[in-house]
Amino acid sequence: MKCLNIKLLLVSLTTLGWGMAANAQTATVSKDSIKVLQYNKDLAKLNVDLYEEKIKLAESQNDLTGLRSDLQKANEKAAQSATDSKESAAQMSASAGNEAAAKKAKKDSDKAASDNKQAVKLTSKLADKEGVSLNLKKH
Repeated sequence: MKCLNIKLLLVSLTTLGWGMAANAQTATVSKDSIKVLQYNKDLAKLNVDLYEEKIKLAESQNDLTGLRSDLQKANEKAAQSATDSKESAAQMSASAGNEAAAKKAKKDSDKAASDNKQAVKLTSKLADKEGVSLNLKKH
């Protein structure tokens, strides 16, 4: 008798399991539920795109900050070079015929021109990054 009860219990559980599996396979999902799932999927994709754009923006802002810092340093360097060149030119004028003074004036003049060129280059690069149009004359 005990064996019969166990067999009956096993048959019942097996039948119940198959019934539940069949029910799960035949259950339908409403169209509204499918639409909600699709909207959530689309929203997730849009959020990924948004965060990718935010990352690009943050990187661009960091680039701009770095360029501004570099430009400030370049402008300070160009201003100092221009001051040095002016002083060397004045010393050269004061000591006409002094070859060392002339060489120093030429060297300082070349350095001032180079530093100014670098500052103009960085100004242009910064303007391009910021989307600003500059009309700089090339000499």
